[in-house]
Amino acid sequence: MKIMPEKFDLIVVGSGIAGLSAALEAAKSKGKSICLIDRFDESHSNSFCAQGGIACAFAKNDSWQKHAQDTLAAGAGLCNNEIVNLVTKKGPEAIKELMDSGLEFDGGNAKPEFGLEGGHSEKRVLHIKGDQTGKEVTKFMARLAKEQGNIQIIGKAFMAGIAAGNNGFIGIEAIGKADAISGNALVIATGGYAACFEKSTNPETTLGSGIAVAEQAGCILGGMEFVQFHPTTLQSAIGSNFLVSEAVRGEGGKIVDGNNRAIVNPLWTRDKVSIAIYEELAAGGKVFLDAREVRADFAERFPSIYAELLRHKINPETDLIPIEAAAHYTIGGIKTNERAMASIKGIYAAGECSCSGLHGANRLASNSLLEGLVMGKIAGANAISEKSGKQSPTKPNLKISPEKGGLSQAIALKQMRQAMWANCGIVRETAKMESGLAKIKMLEKEIEVSETIENAVARNALLVSRRTFEAALARKGSVGCHCRIN
Repeated sequence: MKIMPEKFDLIVVGSGIAGLSAALEAAKSKGKSICLIDRFDESHSNSFCAQGGIACAFAKNDSWQKHAQDTLAAGAGLCNNEIVNLVTKKGPEAIKELMDSGLEFDGGNAKPEFGLEGGHSEKRVLHIKGDQTGKEVTKFMARLAKEQGNIQIIGKAFMAGIAAGNNGFIGIEAIGKADAISGNALVIATGGYAACFEKSTNPETTLGSGIAVAEQAGCILGGMEFVQFHPTTLQSAIGSNFLVSEAVRGEGGKIVDGNNRAIVNPLWTRDKVSIAIYEELAAGGKVFLDAREVRADFAERFPSIYAELLRHKINPETDLIPIEAAAHYTIGGIKTNERAMASIKGIYAAGECSCSGLHGANRLASNSLLEGLVMGKIAGANAISEKSGKQSPTKPNLKISPEKGGLSQAIALKQMRQAMWANCGIVRETAKMESGLAKIKMLEKEIEVSETIENAVARNALLVSRRTFEAALARKGSVGCHCRIN
């Protein structure tokens, strides 16, 4: 058993691709101590669930400049050009490092297969086992992290607060297996907040806690109004919104109405396709994904999707797939710069919890895993170089809310999700957003308060939802995935 030091050189919170990438990069600095903590293991991360793949200009006929241009076009004028160039340029190098470590992509690393997805001008999306890319990459990186002698992994621990002083970061307050942990620097890689919506493709735990805790510590947020809705999720009474990968459309899948007529170009960017589907459903129509003429063998190319569709008694080779758009990815979060640093010295963020500027107003398909990989590496490299401040390595002092009775957290979360979906969804109206914001503020006042992880998560989710409504109301025009009709 590893003995916990009095103070770590780096604390990383989150075990998805961004967190693992940060920890592994930091671990290259021998003699430095890294603490990797998470409430769950890597299998509960959004990275693990990612089907589509990793976009990367790896093919001979492609270039990082082409990838950058596609990213900028999708982002509707709000991308940070410096970050776009940084991520697309460093992407191939980061992928090559994984390959050299033993990760094998479909087609073999000598000549990998590349898929086409919406908004891309070239086939550049790498996959593993068809639609299990996120799962395989995350498992591989988690195994590498466990093999590093200077990474201490603490599971079943939740970051409840961040302590920072005049000289920057001091430490974190944790609930679970750990109490208070001190460090020279912190990388937050806790994921987004798409599960704050009633209809979502995300694990129900994706509620933005890391973002809320960072803001409470003084970190600046950005882009909270930009929530990407995935156009092709299974519309069904069984379970939640299961995502049918963009790659299915890249292989020839079409989006059709009840009369089998195409209603939208299936390879347009997600914002445009989602709005087209929303409008058809709002008019009383039905929308389907027609995968009957997919060029590849469906069961072989998309094994997990095929199995899930069969569970819903749908054979994609013979049946139309009923679909609707659902909350999938959140672009907003902790505002960071080209070094992945937040607005407080010693605090960094990477992946979906951050607002790096890569995605602008709309994320290009399969750029999320790439961002986690590249910006995670950048965060880890810069954070591990942070010099020890003057703060004492003793327990950080954080304010704990006094316990009180009130509305149960389960009911509060249910009503929050309903309010977010009904009032801040795919198409937004001023009156509805104002009503939704008032509802969230009421829930914040009425929810019970306790020192449990579940209660902290619920209250953090309400804060993140309030910030989403406020940002959506503040941005008057429509741009990217923020669509206002008044």
